[in-house]
Amino acid sequence: MYYLHQVHLPTSRSTQFPYSIRSLAELETMTFENPVTIFVGENGSGKSTLLKALAIKLNLPAIGSTDLEQDDTLDGVKSYGESIISRWKDKAYRGFFFRAEDYFGFVKRLRNLDDELKGDIVDFEKRLSGTGLKLAVGAVQGQKEALLRKYGNLTEVSHGEGFLKVLEGRLQAEGIYLIDEPEAALSPQRQLALFSLIKNLAENHSCQFIIATHSPILMTLPNATIFQFGDQIQKVNYEDTEHFTVLKNFLNNPEAFLRHL
Repeated sequence: MYYLHQVHLPTSRSTQFPYSIRSLAELETMTFENPVTIFVGENGSGKSTLLKALAIKLNLPAIGSTDLEQDDTLDGVKSYGESIISRWKDKAYRGFFFRAEDYFGFVKRLRNLDDELKGDIVDFEKRLSGTGLKLAVGAVQGQKEALLRKYGNLTEVSHGEGFLKVLEGRLQAEGIYLIDEPEAALSPQRQLALFSLIKNLAENHSCQFIIATHSPILMTLPNATIFQFGDQIQKVNYEDTEHFTVLKNFLNNPEAFLRHL
C-alpha cells in the first residue's frame, strides 16, 4: 500500500539553496510506485533536502525537540517544500518525519515532559486533597506510565537501542513515514532489526516509507524503489548503487583499497 503517488517539484532560475542543488533543479516530477522508496547519493546530493521538503509539504509531525514549523534549521527548505504539489492515491492521516540527529532532542523533550508532569503532581498536592487529589494525581501518573510503556527509559539505553524503541513506539499501521539516515544511530545488527520492522509494516500493515540512507542493508528492502541522486535523479537497482559496489569491493579485497589510501 502507498499513499503519496506523485510530487511536482518547483522550478526556478534562482541560485539560492535549495534551487542551487543540481539534482533538484533537473527534476520536475517524482512518482512513488511502491510502499518503500529509498533516496541514495553522496553528501550534498539533495536526498535529505528533498526528504525535508516533503515532510514540510505533507505537514508531518517531527520526532525531535521542536516541530517542523519551529525548526530554524529548515528555514532554507520551507518555501521550497511549501511549493511542492502533491498527488495522493489515498490520503494517510498518520505519519512523522524523523532524522537520526533529532533523537537526542526527542529524549530531551520527553524528559521535559516528565518534569512538567512531576511539577503538576507537586502543584496538585499543594492545592487539592481527598478524592480530588487522588483523581488528579492518578491522571498524571497514568500519563507518566503510558510514556514509560511506549518508550521505556531512554536515558538508560544505548543510542541505537533508544532509536529503535522510539520507532517501535511511534510507527503505526496505515501511515506515511519519512526517515533521514537512520543508520547513523544503528549498528549493522540493529539496521537488520529496522529492516525487519519496515518490511513487516510495509507488507502487512499498509505503511509507506520514504527513507534517505547510505546503508546498503536498507537499500535491499524488498520491492523498494531506489532513486540515486547525482547530477540527475535516476532509478537504480541496489546492486548498481555506489554504496553497495564500494562496500562489496572493499570487503572482497580490503588490502587493495588500503594500498591506495
